[in-house]
Amino acid sequence: MSLRAMIAVCAALALSACLTTPREPPPPPISLDAQGIQPTVSGLRIDFGRAQVGVIDTVSRLLGEGPDEIVTSAECGPGPITAAAWENGLTLNFQDGAFVGWVNTDPDLAVAGGFRAGQPRLEMPPVSFQITSLGTEFARSDIAGLLTEGDAAIRLLWAGRTCFAR
Repeated sequence: MSLRAMIAVCAALALSACLTTPREPPPPPISLDAQGIQPTVSGLRIDFGRAQVGVIDTVSRLLGEGPDEIVTSAECGPGPITAAAWENGLTLNFQDGAFVGWVNTDPDLAVAGGFRAGQPRLEMPPVSFQITSLGTEFARSDIAGLLTEGDAAIRLLWAGRTCFAR
């Protein structure tokens, strides 16, 4: 092998050492289901019925930030609901100091049943749709959702109690 060929091979090897294999992003710290929240780093769960303070503290620790706002809406059908909303699109609902539901628009958070906010309608698991005053709704195994205008994708998902005015 000529000196020129050896230099070319060494240069190629040196350059290939600089290239990195793309890593998959880490899994989201939580996934959502019909009973509440499943932290991905633990076998422990955060089920509906847990105390508001503990749920907010734990979810804040898992997400690496606290909620942007916590507001109480007295005009809800099932009674006043306190909502803790994070910037990423997750909202946790509380009633009488207990965790009673969640609403999610964050496409990075997994939701049981094969759903994700932003997921195209054609990629959704089989569901039945219903036209309501909110738009096109669907439900499967106690997970419900709402499609975007034009019904192209999932706009938001929820489980448990919410404060949607229909």
